[in-house]
Amino acid sequence: MSGMLRLTLRTARANLTRSLLSSLAVVLGVAFVAGSLMFTDGLEKAMTGHVAEQYRNIDVEVTSMTQSSDASANDLAARVRKIDGVRAAEPTWTLFYTGLATADGRKIAGEHRSRTVPADPALRSVEAREGRLPEKSGEVVLDRETALREGLEIGDKLLISNVGGDPRTYGLVGLTIAEGPGATIFMTTADIAAMAGYPADTVIVDAAEGVTNEDLAARISAATGVEAYGHDELVRRAEDAAVGDAETFRNGLLAFGVIAVCMAAFVIANTFTIVLAQRTREIALLRLVGARRGQVFRSVVAEAAVIGLGGSALGLAVGVLLAYGLPTVMSSFGVTDVSPLITTRTLLVALAVGVGVTVLAALLPARRGTAVPPVAALSDAAVQVARPTGRVRRVAGPALLAIGGVVLAGSSGTGRIEVVALGAVLAVTGFLLLSPIAVPFLVRVLGRPLALLGGATVSLALANAVRNPRRIAATTNALVVGVTLIGTFTLIAKSAEAPAERRAAEKMSAQFLITDSAGLGILPGNVFAALAREPQLAPARPDYRTFDQATGWEVHTGTSTAVTADVGVPVGGTITLRGKKYEVESIAPGSLTVWLTPEDITTAFPDPTLTELQVDPAPGVSTTDARTALDRALAATPTAVAYDKEQYAKSLNANLNQGLGAVTALLALAVIIALVGVANTLTLSVVERTRENSLLRAVGLTRRQLRLTLSAEALVLALTGTLIGIALSSAIALAALRSIEMHGRSLALVMPWDRLAVLLVVAAAAALAASVLPARRAVRHPIAANLAAE
Repeated sequence: MSGMLRLTLRTARANLTRSLLSSLAVVLGVAFVAGSLMFTDGLEKAMTGHVAEQYRNIDVEVTSMTQSSDASANDLAARVRKIDGVRAAEPTWTLFYTGLATADGRKIAGEHRSRTVPADPALRSVEAREGRLPEKSGEVVLDRETALREGLEIGDKLLISNVGGDPRTYGLVGLTIAEGPGATIFMTTADIAAMAGYPADTVIVDAAEGVTNEDLAARISAATGVEAYGHDELVRRAEDAAVGDAETFRNGLLAFGVIAVCMAAFVIANTFTIVLAQRTREIALLRLVGARRGQVFRSVVAEAAVIGLGGSALGLAVGVLLAYGLPTVMSSFGVTDVSPLITTRTLLVALAVGVGVTVLAALLPARRGTAVPPVAALSDAAVQVARPTGRVRRVAGPALLAIGGVVLAGSSGTGRIEVVALGAVLAVTGFLLLSPIAVPFLVRVLGRPLALLGGATVSLALANAVRNPRRIAATTNALVVGVTLIGTFTLIAKSAEAPAERRAAEKMSAQFLITDSAGLGILPGNVFAALAREPQLAPARPDYRTFDQATGWEVHTGTSTAVTADVGVPVGGTITLRGKKYEVESIAPGSLTVWLTPEDITTAFPDPTLTELQVDPAPGVSTTDARTALDRALAATPTAVAYDKEQYAKSLNANLNQGLGAVTALLALAVIIALVGVANTLTLSVVERTRENSLLRAVGLTRRQLRLTLSAEALVLALTGTLIGIALSSAIALAALRSIEMHGRSLALVMPWDRLAVLLVVAAAAALAASVLPARRAVRHPIAANLAAE
């Protein structure tokens, strides 16, 4: 065995290009696995890890209280302090959708929150990383990430307000760590109580020494009759709130790990299948000189293990670089504060993939290769007929493809995305099994226009490509899987954006829409007056919302008087609100709702809620000048934001794009690995045909024609794999969109031709680049030497 292993390793050194390409497949696969797992672990920590820090010094939290005044909240805190086992207790606030701006009125966009800094240091879960915590009214602390991004420094003045409230100026006295997307603002109890305008509904508790959090929570609930939760339960609930359902979120991230492992296994298995197929004659020569079949088999597997171990070590290093590079890419999607996390699990999984998959990938080709009779050493491997597609593939492939198609078609309206995933897996698996038959056929079809343009040289390239169906299928399949993944999510993302664009077009009847930054539909009344003071703006058209206690109807702004059918008044009839009658002009969809003109609402109801304003430039004023006037009018109101149609659609899609940006960045890595895998297998394919290419040169093919032949073959394979992936992804995305609804409507498939064209161009460019080095090698080596070497 040792002698055979030494011989195998010497052979590997002699065929350095082939060995390096084999190792490259392992490096890429392991890098993808390691990089994906490190990044997803970091993403999970970024989205849920801040929760534990938020409750760091809170042993118990008392919630779900109904308070009528600040005094009653303080009374409850006083009652809690008297319970045995309580060391300290204070009321606290967390205000979501806080408005934030600089002193000159520059808005700081995002979903900001304000939190209390408790008076008792033992209850504080925040600490200043720079500066200090607020000690008196008018002082605040901001998270360091927001300050850095917005160019804020300690000592700066900030405008802060609650939704619908008047702003107040605060001084920035310290910086701390972020607690999630958007800014986190910390202020004194007195300031946050004044800004909230309502009593606290939460009391935080510090347990005395020797008292468990769970026992204390039970005591407080029994004594006060309100809900109390221990530290661990608080963290779990907050994690679920941060990501919807923490367990589902983790499972979603785990799915990317599975994708990473599958893509890595695919690239490595394809590479070793090609490499060992190329060594048929070499293995037969070893058998001819006396090596036993078992010896050759073990030496091939041992070589695979050595390559797997070395490639895994390098792949881990590359994976770290990928993991640290992804946050930079994702920052363009608004996903920030993600630091890759390296764990023992990641290292073990990556090594298992690198070594295990490499050895497993070598087993079947090694078994087939060692079954070759010694007499095959005397044959010409370059002209051997490729092994036909097996019966199992011919039967199972179409069957799985058909079943997957039926499942995808049947998923419409189910609302179950897992059904779509099952259909997608079945359909893609069926195609991969069928690929040795389907891919050559599609290459012939897609290659005909190129053959007409390129003449005999391109025709020769196509003939070379389809001569070995298994080889061409192995070359394109990695790209098919990668493009299917990225294409599916690209199509879903673009299709999901369309409803927001439609809503923006339907909603906006003016050049600008003014609403609150949180999207809650609550604007302070002084915004209307501020806009009226700007001569560059036409009179604003307000939208109001209120509720009539006497009838139980919601009242909204409309262009005329309208009611829903359940109000029970026909067109031409009258309704009475606040003692005044209104004639109904139309019936509109909805439930227990009335629409009145802005003048009628403000006349009947003294204090309706101002939800939004539609504003146009004044006659003769440019859009740019009107925008400047608009920003000036809203400078003193941090929660009021002005949008044009495009900006409003983007704001509606902000959360969607952030989530899909994370998915797209991860799947883009899969496509990159797939492209390099295609380049790898293309290179191996050219190396395999060294003697064949020399024979073509010997019978008159020029160097330029040989280069063109190899480039055309690579281009056709890349285009074929990409188009197949786009077709599969279109079917999967269509099924996914039909299975879900957004804003009460099913989503229509939108084809982002620009993005798909970029994907096609990238694949073509990568394939052409992959053909350069092997083509150069093929034309530079002497013809006679290449013929003799084989």
